[in-house]
Amino acid sequence: MAMVDFKMTKDGLVLYIKDYTDIVDVLQKIEDKVKAMGNFFAKGDKIMLLVEEHEKHISDIPKIVARVQELGLTISHVLMGSEGKNDVIIRKKVDMVNQGDTRSGTKLVKKNLRSGQSIIHSGDVILVGNLHAGAEIVAGGSVVIFGRCQGTVRAGINEGRESVIIALSFEAPFVQISDLKGTFTEKFNYPVVLHVKAGRIEVGKYDSKIGGIELG
Repeated sequence: MAMVDFKMTKDGLVLYIKDYTDIVDVLQKIEDKVKAMGNFFAKGDKIMLLVEEHEKHISDIPKIVARVQELGLTISHVLMGSEGKNDVIIRKKVDMVNQGDTRSGTKLVKKNLRSGQSIIHSGDVILVGNLHAGAEIVAGGSVVIFGRCQGTVRAGINEGRESVIIALSFEAPFVQISDLKGTFTEKFNYPVVLHVKAGRIEVGKYDSKIGGIELG
């Protein structure tokens, strides 16, 4: 099987990407594959995405999703699994939330994200709603949640450690900003900003008077 290929399953068409070392090569192969299929696809057609070794390549997923969207397709679900003898073996299926792209490149989603749902975007993400446990946001830039954050947030995948995570309340067990990961047990029932300081992720109380982080 080629590094990038389409496989038909009982659940629909899957863009299957094998384990790789060069994301630039993968993005080019996706474009080549879609264009080689000519008129097989219509603009807006929905497909599913499966990348082998999903966690290993999590920082590349927004780039892959963005390239697929540039080619006129929509990813309905992100799958976790592997290639079987006769079919794709699916271990987990995550529902992609595709609403809310703005002209500025920010994704604005107005809904609660429940367990099993995910937002994957190459830029900043604004969620007007709650991020429930079992839901996930993967963003190239910063993430702002106008609600409760209980799920997993990965920010700064493209824009690095300057990215921040803001939430009206925070009780998520795990977050990631760029290459840094943090685990938390404390619950914060007030607005907070998660940011990088001295090589680690810190939680600061949002200071509404100055519109920033209370560092005291």
